[in-house]
Amino acid sequence: MTMMKKRTIILIPYPAQGHVTPMLKFASLLSNLGFRPVVITPEFIHRRISPQINPENGILCLSIPDGLDAETPRDFFSIERAMEENMPPVLEALLRKLIDELEEEEGGIACLVADLLASWAVDIAQRCGVAAAGFWPAMHATYRLIAAIPHLIQTGVISENGKEGNFY
Repeated sequence: MTMMKKRTIILIPYPAQGHVTPMLKFASLLSNLGFRPVVITPEFIHRRISPQINPENGILCLSIPDGLDAETPRDFFSIERAMEENMPPVLEALLRKLIDELEEEEGGIACLVADLLASWAVDIAQRCGVAAAGFWPAMHATYRLIAAIPHLIQTGVISENGKEGNFY
């Protein structure tokens, strides 16, 4: 009898409150469905969550450096800059390493799931030949509102720069 190998799903949450916990819950669900979830976060998030993750539950947590100095506060703007400039090449190198390692000994990588606010990871998955999907941890209504912004600007309901105008 051959044992079925677990396929790996790479998960990239946006490193902020309200994004990591839903991704970890999704990872738990994937593990229960027979997948091997690998959650990749910046080191400062990894230090906070890794003590809470029991590897026996089938979830692997890995970290990547954000490339910021120790003195730099991890606020929205510094994290955004790090995700656009510093983390993509590091994630790409790690993803290629995982592809090589898991193809030989495991069931390979099924896909990469990225928080929609970390959509830069989708480009990396595509360059590495890995299927990618988006994950939105908030309510569907919030997503629909954000997705409608270009149309609302185009039709004049809201302005591009937040200035008052005649929008009727």
